Amino acid sequence: MRVAIVEALNTVPYFTDQPLPGTLPGTKRIKVEWAGLQPTDVLRVRGTYKSPVFPYIIGGEGVGRLEDGTRVYFGHSVPQQGAMSDYTIVPDAEIWPIPEEADARQVIALALAGLGALIPLEAAQIKPGERVLILGATGPVGQIGTLTARRLGAGYVVGAARSADTLARLKERGMVDATVQLGQGDDQAALAAEMGEKGYDVVLDPLFGAPGEAAFRCTAEGGRVMSVGTRAGRTFTLTLTELRRRSHIGVDTGELIRPAAERRAAFERLLAYAREGNWEIDTIVYDLEDIQAAWAAQNGSPGAKIVIRVAHDD
Repeated sequence: MRVAIVEALNTVPYFTDQPLPGTLPGTKRIKVEWAGLQPTDVLRVRGTYKSPVFPYIIGGEGVGRLEDGTRVYFGHSVPQQGAMSDYTIVPDAEIWPIPEEADARQVIALALAGLGALIPLEAAQIKPGERVLILGATGPVGQIGTLTARRLGAGYVVGAARSADTLARLKERGMVDATVQLGQGDDQAALAAEMGEKGYDVVLDPLFGAPGEAAFRCTAEGGRVMSVGTRAGRTFTLTLTELRRRSHIGVDTGELIRPAAERRAAFERLLAYAREGNWEIDTIVYDLEDIQAAWAAQNGSPGAKIVIRVAHDD
């Protein structure tokens, strides 16, 4: 079968062939049609996320079919037998049926990235009319965050990121009410310009580091900053005065903390919201044979969910 495999730390995956994998107790074999590439795939190969055993087939999520033809999404292939292959092996609890009419690319864009937006925003308990700031708004987590915040009752949504062009497109599509371009010298001043009279009530923060610190300083009393990632840095510094009457919560949305049933229920809520609101998340498609180009794009700032076409007959 065709696979994309990585052999060692700090190397690049490559396209090759391997024998068909066998199943393990409590798992099923899935014929993969589409697979998702995500930032944690890159971090794993860098040795900064989990503890991979090399060599292994990269990727953990995708859309495919069981042997009986059931169409499914899966989020966590077993180690070594990743999603970037004609067939993968997945624990039973991580196999979630999806409708035949669902766009596989949108399902993959909504799944893991979507949980990184939905779970923290639900935990923030957005009140009707509140002002919500979405950091990293041009990426998959951020795009879903803008739509989810509105769905949960936000009255004014501000998107912040580095790409002015992509931010402008989000505003044109009605996903945000205002935008802030980060990385232009003074993030705090830029964010303050759109914080309103009292500041942001809720911040979704997949960046942390300097942008997260700047955003925290622009929150209102009673504000909630929900951090889900560290793409811009692993620390920030605040005074006690800045922390008073505000909350910072680090939210883990992954399989090591949240049971499959909880994550599946959140995933199904997202699919329902997306269907009701006709959501469309930006995606970029690569063929499995072009995995090295996809990998290079993911190492940059793609501003979209990278999706790998595995089955050419889909």
